[in-house]
Amino acid sequence: MPEILDIQKVSVGPRYVTARVRVADDAPLTTDQDLIGTTRIYNLMPEICDHVCLGDEGSTFKDAMPSTELPHLFEHVAVELMARSGIGGDISCGRTREVEDGDGRTFEVQLDCPDDVLTIGALSSAEWMMQWAFANDPDEPEPNVDATAQGLAQLVASLSEQPEESSDTEEAESEAGSDEAEDTTNTEDE
Repeated sequence: MPEILDIQKVSVGPRYVTARVRVADDAPLTTDQDLIGTTRIYNLMPEICDHVCLGDEGSTFKDAMPSTELPHLFEHVAVELMARSGIGGDISCGRTREVEDGDGRTFEVQLDCPDDVLTIGALSSAEWMMQWAFANDPDEPEPNVDATAQGLAQLVASLSEQPEESSDTEEAESEAGSDEAEDTTNTEDE
């Protein structure tokens, strides 16, 4: 089966990451159109039912999950991954809305952005988990949500570490002097 969701564009702002997501033409648009896929997501991360969800009827995602758009479910999967990473802060939130003048299958998913690498990684991982759940391919192994969240945390940590300068670099800098550095690039006249 082709991709269920296509992340068409990602915009990073100072507070939010916004992803334009399109649901494939041959994919279900809402969770009630594929209860098996929806149940597979629920079984991966039942905690999403306890997420606060202010835009729909009720106060938690549990009230919306039985019949909501797949991009809305995708939003909550990404938020859960960010929360499980341990570095997304106590509260991660998002918002999903249909793109105006769209085809009814294109949505903007906006997430809090405590760290752009974490947020974009959570979106990518959530897309993979949605694909696994809704493609229902028996040859694909079940995603390990905790390992994925841990991997996201490790990725963010690895990018924030400052590499140590090697002794060769320090020696070269001290030999060259700050004002007397020589250009060692060779150029040939043609």
